[in-house]
Amino acid sequence: MMKNKSFKAKFDKEYDALNLSETLIELMESQKVSVRELSKKANVSSTVIQEIRSGKQDNPTLLVLSKLIHTLGGEIVIKKGKKTLASV
Repeated sequence: MMKNKSFKAKFDKEYDALNLSETLIELMESQKVSVRELSKKANVSSTVIQEIRSGKQDNPTLLVLSKLIHTLGGEIVIKKGKKTLASV
């Protein structure tokens, strides 16, 4: 267990950014979609997409994530425990 709260917060933030990056890359590869194609289809800047993929953009808006995920055929699900609260 991490005892240093500052370190844990930074670790969690970096871990979340990595998960988001890996998920986006995996979805894009499974759909065989390039950054440029996704940018056009989702109406999201290719720079933003590339920054998410590289982990530099670690706090994209829900709107941006929703556009990207939906364009790639996915959905964002919000859960509390096992109960689904919303699907975006």
